[in-house]
Amino acid sequence: MAHGSQPERIYADAMRAYPEAMAYWQGERKPELIARAGVGKPHANNNRIERLNGTLRERVKVQRGWKTMNTPIAEGQRLHYNFVKPHQALEGQTPAEMAGVGVHGENKWLVLLQNSIRNKAGKAS
Repeated sequence: MAHGSQPERIYADAMRAYPEAMAYWQGERKPELIARAGVGKPHANNNRIERLNGTLRERVKVQRGWKTMNTPIAEGQRLHYNFVKPHQALEGQTPAEMAGVGVHGENKWLVLLQNSIRNKAGKAS
């Protein structure tokens, strides 16, 4: 659950553990599990998340693995993928721009850092 919202559907592969894991879902409404999603199934595929996983695996391999995902490096990778890197499948937009919450400016990293500093300063006062 991100930002107080809850998914309507979860696309997954054929792993048998997913239905059991769905039993532990917290919240007022349990999302629909769409299993066996894949490239050859246009009605239900997980191409975008698999692409993200591939990008992340490439990065982690270059850095010889991470001990934990709870690092500033992982958060930086997430920010880069969602707010900075244009995606061919999204016609050159970032996922954030496609969702209508994009970062605008020539140097998107600088804008993200300035917004973060402004946010922290606002919370401190």
